[in-house]
Amino acid sequence: MFVELSLQEFTQRLADKKATPGGGSAAAMAGAMGAGLVSMFCTLTANRKKYAAVKEEMEQTAQFANQRREQLLELVDRDSAAYTKVVTANRMPKDSEEEKAERSKAIDAANLEATRTPLETAAVCVEMLEQIPPLASKGNPNAISDLKVGMELLYTAFGGGKANVEINLPWLDKSVSGEIKDEIDALTHRAQRAVEKGRAEVAQIE
Repeated sequence: MFVELSLQEFTQRLADKKATPGGGSAAAMAGAMGAGLVSMFCTLTANRKKYAAVKEEMEQTAQFANQRREQLLELVDRDSAAYTKVVTANRMPKDSEEEKAERSKAIDAANLEATRTPLETAAVCVEMLEQIPPLASKGNPNAISDLKVGMELLYTAFGGGKANVEINLPWLDKSVSGEIKDEIDALTHRAQRAVEKGRAEVAQIE
């Protein structure tokens, strides 16, 4: 499991010639770090008596962020596993008509999984980005840079997930690819709106 590697080992694996972990796994890891920083901001606020009025809200958001962090960590390995299935399916024998049919079926299933996995990464990151705008003005200003870094990591992770969705769309059946394209377009609109609001709120505190 890539998530069990040290940061040094993980980044070295990214730099190696092997195809996994790749951009999809890196995006999920960036998102997990972003979610962790949002949780940190909320916890550093909730633990101060000065912010007693928002303690419950901050604790709930921290819990939400930690759940999404764990989900994104799972996606680090799931993304690499999905790509491996694509490679395996393409290497299946195709000598007979039966083998060709089985191979084609396996390729379609693998390509769909390799598309839906980064789509989930993108969706989770949007969920997190939408939590951020209300936090800045309510939280501990001493940790505002942590919230800002978390937000930018999540937005970058969203972009990485989106890129991995889009590169796989041409390999899907048009009926499926059209549906997924609509999903990623809607998520893009939400992500852009959330990060714009978040950046504006953070800028007022800095």
